[in-house]
Amino acid sequence: MSLARHPIAAYMTTGLETARPTTSLADVTRELASRRISAVPIVDDHGSIIGVVSRSDLLHHRRVHPHQHDATCATIMTAGPVIAEAQAPLREAAQLMIEHGIHRVFAVEAGRLVGVISTTDLTRAVEVAEVAASIDTIMSSPVSTVRVDQGLALAMEWLDRAHITGLIVTEDDWPIGVFTQEDALAARDLPPTTAVGKLYDPALICLPRETAIHRAAAQCARMGVRRIVVSHQRDFVGVVSGLDFARVVANA
Repeated sequence: MSLARHPIAAYMTTGLETARPTTSLADVTRELASRRISAVPIVDDHGSIIGVVSRSDLLHHRRVHPHQHDATCATIMTAGPVIAEAQAPLREAAQLMIEHGIHRVFAVEAGRLVGVISTTDLTRAVEVAEVAASIDTIMSSPVSTVRVDQGLALAMEWLDRAHITGLIVTEDDWPIGVFTQEDALAARDLPPTTAVGKLYDPALICLPRETAIHRAAAQCARMGVRRIVVSHQRDFVGVVSGLDFARVVANA
């Protein structure tokens, strides 16, 4: 069976934490931080998924309503989240992620939520399939960056407006880490002028453009890193993220 025909159920994560429309955003924020996940599905009394609250939603709400502390999931959740049948092929999940620009698709059986398939799971699938093409064939360019000395408020605005999950942090025009939505949420109570250099995550992989896709995927999986900076002759020329790995699956 080819990579793209493997069922979603073979790679999805089960045993999900869920929330209700009445759950407070403060509780959801704590849940995302403690479990290191990027979104929480919102379910009704029957266990059917009716929405999702992601880090992107929380960051946008925080930026637009910085002093509103009593909001609930119903206030900001995205209704009608993207779903797929658990036995549908991986290609379907990958195509949905690309079409909607999202990093997860929720899996259902008979209308009930049973799991989630993410770009991280698709990265693992690409590793298993030993996709041999080089990473420069799937990288995205140009790279969204922020200097290590620039302020938190600016970085958070870029994350929100560009609808991206992370910015590559640079010093002297060279990547030294990444500033993610997770970092931004953790820093939500700090002064907006706080330098990104005090907050960013230094965990970053930098690989030559000739590196095989499956080897790059393996490094992401083993090191728990979600982005690869692609280099060529000491210049960084692109970045590979989860959605790029999703394109590999969609085209398999």
